Amino acid sequence: MRKKILVKAPMLSRSGYGEQSRFALRCLRSREDLFDIYVMNIPWGNTGHIASDDDERRWIDACMMKTMMYTEQKGHFDQSLQITVPNEFEKLAPVNIGYTAGIETTKVAPQWLQKTNETIDRLIVVSNHSKEVFENTHYDAHDQDGNEIKDYGLTVPVTAVGYPVRPTDPDPVNIELTTENNFLVVAQWGPRKNLDLTIKWFLEEHGDNENVGLILKTNSVTDSFMDREHTTTRLAQILDRFRDRKCKVYLLHGEVTAGNLTWLYQHPTMKALINIGHGEGWGLPLFEAAYNGLPLITITWSGQRDFICKPNKKGKAVPRVIRVDYDLNRVQQEAVWEGVIQADSMWAFPKEASYKRALRGALEKEGHYKQEAVALQKYITEMFVDEVQYAQFVECVYGEKVKQVLTKDLPKVSLITSVYNGDDYIRPFLEDITRQTIFEEKCELILINANSPGNEEEVINEYLEKYPDNIVYKRLDEDPGIYGVWNMGVEMSTGGFLSNANLDDRKAPNALEVHAKALFAEPDVDLVYGDMLITDKANETWESNSANGRAYNFPEFSVESLKMVNMPHAAPMWRKSIHEKHGVFNDKYKSAGDWEMWLRAATGGSIFKKLSSSPVAIYHFNPDGISTNPENFSWKRKEEEEIYETYK
Repeated sequence: MRKKILVKAPMLSRSGYGEQSRFALRCLRSREDLFDIYVMNIPWGNTGHIASDDDERRWIDACMMKTMMYTEQKGHFDQSLQITVPNEFEKLAPVNIGYTAGIETTKVAPQWLQKTNETIDRLIVVSNHSKEVFENTHYDAHDQDGNEIKDYGLTVPVTAVGYPVRPTDPDPVNIELTTENNFLVVAQWGPRKNLDLTIKWFLEEHGDNENVGLILKTNSVTDSFMDREHTTTRLAQILDRFRDRKCKVYLLHGEVTAGNLTWLYQHPTMKALINIGHGEGWGLPLFEAAYNGLPLITITWSGQRDFICKPNKKGKAVPRVIRVDYDLNRVQQEAVWEGVIQADSMWAFPKEASYKRALRGALEKEGHYKQEAVALQKYITEMFVDEVQYAQFVECVYGEKVKQVLTKDLPKVSLITSVYNGDDYIRPFLEDITRQTIFEEKCELILINANSPGNEEEVINEYLEKYPDNIVYKRLDEDPGIYGVWNMGVEMSTGGFLSNANLDDRKAPNALEVHAKALFAEPDVDLVYGDMLITDKANETWESNSANGRAYNFPEFSVESLKMVNMPHAAPMWRKSIHEKHGVFNDKYKSAGDWEMWLRAATGGSIFKKLSSSPVAIYHFNPDGISTNPENFSWKRKEEEEIYETYK
C-alpha cells in the first residue's frame, strides 16, 4: 500500500536547499509505486525561484495544487519529509523524516539536536561529514524540570545519502574570455566561502600574468540588481589594491543555468575550479566540476571528501585534487550564528602558501592534474549513479528494505504501434514516446503502417533519423487489422517485454520505466497493468491534460474480474514468453482480440498483476475509434459475447 507523504521544502528555490529538495522529489518519483506524493513549497531566505517550464516544474505545480485541495478536505498524511534546517522541523504526520544539509563545522547546535530528537523519527544528511558531526556532538544540559542531563546527543538514526551525477548539455555563457588560462570560482559571498582571501591570494600569485583569468560566479544574497551593485562594490574594493595587475577578473552575477555551468566546467581554457572555503555540507559546484572532468583546487576536509577521494590499489581513499593544506580553528566571530553555528565549533582555514603553490601547480603540472581529474571523473560517474542514490534515499524515507531494480538490469521493451489514419497524432505520439525515461537505453519502437492513406511517413522518417537504433518501421501493402499488425510486431520484436502503444494515447514520462521495473521485479508475473486517466481531447500532454480525475479504476486482478472487464485495456506490459505459452492474438477479431488473448493466457495459468502506482497513461476516448464509434457497437457486442461464452 502506498504511503501518503507530504514533502515540505523550498522546492522552487535556487538555493542549495532548493537543489536538495528537487533531488528528494526525484527520488520519491522514482518509486511512485511506494509513495503518493504531496508538496508544500516554503520560502527560503531571499533566494530567487526557478522559472523553468519543464516537466519537473509542471509536476511540482500539479502536486502543490493537489496538496492544497487535499488539505482543504482535512486529509491526513502517513509521513512527512521536511527539507530544512533542524530548528524548523515539525510533527506533521505519524512518521516524520528530516532531511538537512547538516553543518560545515565540527559541532551541531544544541537547538538542532533538541528539535530533531523531539520531532523527527529518522534523519537524512547529505554527507558523511554531517553524519559524523551529528553523531559526535554531545552537551551537558538541563531538562524542563531543571535536572542535569549528561552527554546529551542525537537519539534518532541518521543516514548520509549523496547526490547523483546529473550530466547537462553545455549552454554558452555570454562572456568573452580573452585569457588562455582560466580559473573558476562558484560561491556565494559570505564568511564560510572565504572569497576575500580566495581573490586576494590569487591576484598576489598570478597578478603579473596577462594570460591568466579568474572567473567569479557569485552574489551576496540574491541575484537582484541591488545585490549586483553590492557585489560589484565589494569586488572593486579588493581589486583596487591591485591596480597594476595584468591578469583579468571576470564577474558573473545573476541567473546562470546548469547548462551555463557545464559550459564553464568544460571550457578548454579552464584549468581548475577553486574552492578554499572553510567547509562544505556537500559542495555541489565541486561535485559538478569533478564529474565534468575539471581539476579541483580545494581542501580535503568536510563534505567533499565523499567524492574527491578515490580508492588506490590498497583500498585507501586518496584525494584526487590539487590539495590545499589547512588548519582547524574556531570559526570567526562574524560567522557565529545563534542556534546554528556555535562559537566553540571549528572549521578549516586554508594556508596561504599551500593555496598559492596549488595555483602554480595547476599550470606547471597541467597534464598530471588533468589525468587525476579524468580518473576522478570516471570514479564519480560510476559510483554516484542516479538510480543507486535514489534507491538509498527511498529506503531511508520508506523505513524498510524495498526491492530495487536498476534500469541497466532491465530487458529491452518492444512497443508495437499500428499506424493508420494517424496524420493528426503521429508527431505528438512520437514526441511522447521518445521522451520516455528509458527510451534510448532500453526501448524499441516498432511502427507498422497498415497501408494507411495518410502522410505519416514524412514525420516517421524524421524520427528515424534521430533514433535509428530505437525505431523500426515497416509499411504493408494491405491492412491486416489491428491484431494482425500486433502479431507482426510480436514476431519482429527483439525485446523481452512487450507493450502496445496506441497513436492517440499518451504516457507519463516514466510510464514504461514504472511498468518494466514492476514486471522485472516479479519473475512469476507475466503481465502488469494499471489505472488510466481518460480524456476526450486529442493530443493532450501528460502535464496538461483535461482528465480532471476521470479515470478507469480497474479492480485487482482475478480471472473472474477479467471475464467481466478487460483490465489490461490500453496500457499493459507483458513478457514476450506469454506468446510462446499461449499463442498470439486472434486476428479474426476487430476490437476484442486483446481481451481474448488475456483470457486465454490467464485461464492457461499466466499470472497478471495490477500496479498500485498512480495512473501513468492517458486513454483518449476517441469517438471515431474502432471500439468507441457507436456505428461499430453491434458487431463489437457480438465479438464480446462470443469471447464471454468461450471463457465463462
